[in-house]
Amino acid sequence: SLQTKDGDDDDDDDEAEVDSALGGYVVCFHNKGYDAMRMLFDVVFTSAWKKNKEEDAREMKKKLKREHLTPLESALHNSISAARHVVNTMHYMERRESRMRKTSDGINLRIRYFSYLSIVVLLGVTYVQVSYLKRYFKKKKLM
Repeated sequence: SLQTKDGDDDDDDDEAEVDSALGGYVVCFHNKGYDAMRMLFDVVFTSAWKKNKEEDAREMKKKLKREHLTPLESALHNSISAARHVVNTMHYMERRESRMRKTSDGINLRIRYFSYLSIVVLLGVTYVQVSYLKRYFKKKKLM
């Protein structure tokens, strides 16, 4: 089942639609088996709701005319949009970094255990070889 979270308290209806269209999704999975499962998702929401930059510019011009904004206010609006994009990207990168750190730690742990197992196997094989050679040379009366 897919649900969307409610957006923040925005005064403008267009911005509320954009916020709900660009993120805030919750996905629920139900595991009916007995084994636990871990699922990793790497989801990036971009502004796919706009066709291209020209359409974005036309919509911005219409919005500017509709609201009678001054150039300073429009520049402020653009910088706020850019700042939101940067903050969202930073949060995404933090989540991605923590997930990759967990994965890396798990792999390092497995490699360490594999190394310990390899050392034990090599010591075991060495013991078997030495004991076999001792018996062989005692049988041949060379030792």
